[in-house]
Amino acid sequence: MPKRILIILGLIGICFLFSCKKTASPTPEPTPKYEFRQDGTLEIISPEGITKATFAIEIAEKEEELMRGLKYRETMAENQAMLFIFEFPDIYDFWMQDTYLPLDMLFIASDGTINYIYEKAIPFSENRITPSSLHKYVLEVNAGTVKKFNIKTGDKIKWKRQS
Repeated sequence: MPKRILIILGLIGICFLFSCKKTASPTPEPTPKYEFRQDGTLEIISPEGITKATFAIEIAEKEEELMRGLKYRETMAENQAMLFIFEFPDIYDFWMQDTYLPLDMLFIASDGTINYIYEKAIPFSENRITPSSLHKYVLEVNAGTVKKFNIKTGDKIKWKRQS
């Protein structure tokens, strides 16, 4: 009898081993790659009317574009920028989650006046960047651009879409 029980237990064990499927470990989804898309141009102009800088801009205005921003971008040319256009003026928070590039952020009122500047945002940081004034636009440029072109609050932007 004990021999019969051992055989039955052995067969149950073998059945159990062969019935277990190995599950493949989940493979991480590949990081999407986005290329710069020139949608227009933008100038930053001093209160005296002097053009300080000109950028080729990619425009983000659809909800998906606004949420993605410059995430997953590994490079951006010195003369490129992203212009976020919101439906109405408000105080919109920004953060650097999944953003590889250090950035300067220019928060811009409806009339095109730069009213808040945040320099050298840290890549991958989830800390909120919250301006103190209402804005309708945000321009993201490479870190160091604000200093290089002496961009200040009170400067204005003038932009146009590509035809």
